[in-house]
Amino acid sequence: MAFMNTLLSAEMTNLVGKLLLELYEKIGDFGWTVVVFTLLLRTVVLPFDIWQKVAMRKQTKAMERLRPQLEKLQKQYANHPDLLRQKQSELQKKEKVNMFASCLPMIITLVIFFVVWAGFRALVVYENEVIIEKLAAIYNANKDVLSADELNALLAKSYDLHSWGWVKNLFMSDIGTDVIPDFDMYLGSKIGATWPDNLGTDITYQTLVGPAMELYNKTGTWDFKNWNGYFVLPILSIATSFISTKLMQSQNPQMSTGNPEQDKTQKATAKILNYMMPLMLGVFAIMYSAAFAIYYFLSNVFTTVVSLIFNLIMKRKDKQEKDNALSATYVGGKK
Repeated sequence: MAFMNTLLSAEMTNLVGKLLLELYEKIGDFGWTVVVFTLLLRTVVLPFDIWQKVAMRKQTKAMERLRPQLEKLQKQYANHPDLLRQKQSELQKKEKVNMFASCLPMIITLVIFFVVWAGFRALVVYENEVIIEKLAAIYNANKDVLSADELNALLAKSYDLHSWGWVKNLFMSDIGTDVIPDFDMYLGSKIGATWPDNLGTDITYQTLVGPAMELYNKTGTWDFKNWNGYFVLPILSIATSFISTKLMQSQNPQMSTGNPEQDKTQKATAKILNYMMPLMLGVFAIMYSAAFAIYYFLSNVFTTVVSLIFNLIMKRKDKQEKDNALSATYVGGKK
């Protein structure tokens, strides 16, 4: 009963967090829960990804058709930049070409990224608060029964470590950090949890978590065996993000518009996509939970595989169209 009373202060309100918890109840392992969640989410948004790839392919082909006309306009109105932009805009509008359509995949990717990230953040907060409440319930039930050493040993063993592979605690980063967060991490940006008001003033974080920190945490910077992780997931996340972004750019190669200003804007956007975006998003895999890093890495792998398959299919389709065109020309010539 004491345990149920303390749990009233921990509540999950985030939709993604709730879904993760429901999957965890069925699967029973947080690492595999993240794997299943990632595959489900990427499968659900796959039709949109395919539609977006097809739409961008049409944009690219349209730009290829317009390139001679755009270059002609550039020469014709070289001394009239305002009129040149107007003519180019009219031509692109007529052919239903949007030069900034390549920004849409980046925007959609960012929206999904931050929605899911918020869900994982909520999950980490919730689970850490639940751990505190469970330990408080154990402490209250045994403080008058067990000796101090026995109670500390029970608290240390009762700390819920959700390990997976080489990562000892999925709710901490896959880096050389401590396995168990200290009080500053618990309250700070690393986790962002709150201390339950209903525990009173006689129970401190050190009282409940101190025994687990002493058992699991590293004794120094180079105490490798007690690191929470070894930077594997952050490195893989950044690497696969670069690969996925490069493949996306290969599906939408930059075409000259005949307008130096527009070309410059395109190059700047491509540079951000190719370099800044993977690095920026990879920081989240380093700073926050290993659970989120698993999601990000697997999501990149899924996207990369889809892009490779899409590129292969499109290359075969282009070859078939080219062969058909050559065949039609040959037949027409014979006639």
